[in-house]
Amino acid sequence: MLISKAQIMVRGETSGRDCEAGQLLKIVYEEMPDCPRCSAPMSVRDHFWRVVIGMDGVRRKIRPRRLVCTCETCALHTRPQRNLPQGVVPGRQYSAEVHQAIAEGRRDVPCAPNTIHRIYRWLLSLAVFVLSCGLFMPDCENVNEVDGRAQHPLERLRDKAGGGEQWFARVVERAAGRGGGLHWV
Repeated sequence: MLISKAQIMVRGETSGRDCEAGQLLKIVYEEMPDCPRCSAPMSVRDHFWRVVIGMDGVRRKIRPRRLVCTCETCALHTRPQRNLPQGVVPGRQYSAEVHQAIAEGRRDVPCAPNTIHRIYRWLLSLAVFVLSCGLFMPDCENVNEVDGRAQHPLERLRDKAGGGEQWFARVVERAAGRGGGLHWV
């Protein structure tokens, strides 16, 4: 799983004939990433459809690309990697903005209460996973320190990611680039 910087632009509206009415978005990637295993350039194999729901509750269809390595000896030459734009959480329907709002305790999200609870539980397990892997620890810090236990795992993860406006998107980008660790949570 690769996460790249990209601009997402509105391409059109879906009529709702085959699916729910929403927006059709176009992804414009800034650059082609290198292979995470051998550092060779990657090439586009094909595209796939994906639905993302943002903070406004509108279902948006995007079409991210799947990439393969150009080096024939690399394992990723025959295994396409999904290349999602920043702000899209792998394997999740809601955007990173919605996940961040739930992690911060806001209730103005376009989800049912049981979905908010399910996403919150997933966020807690993600926080524990990322903190235990040491993805945001520049120094060798013990995760089981008494000082760290007083702070909630999501608050601790936000602090380690640097806080700010898109701290959860940074967490997703770093965790997804580490062998697809988001799928193990």
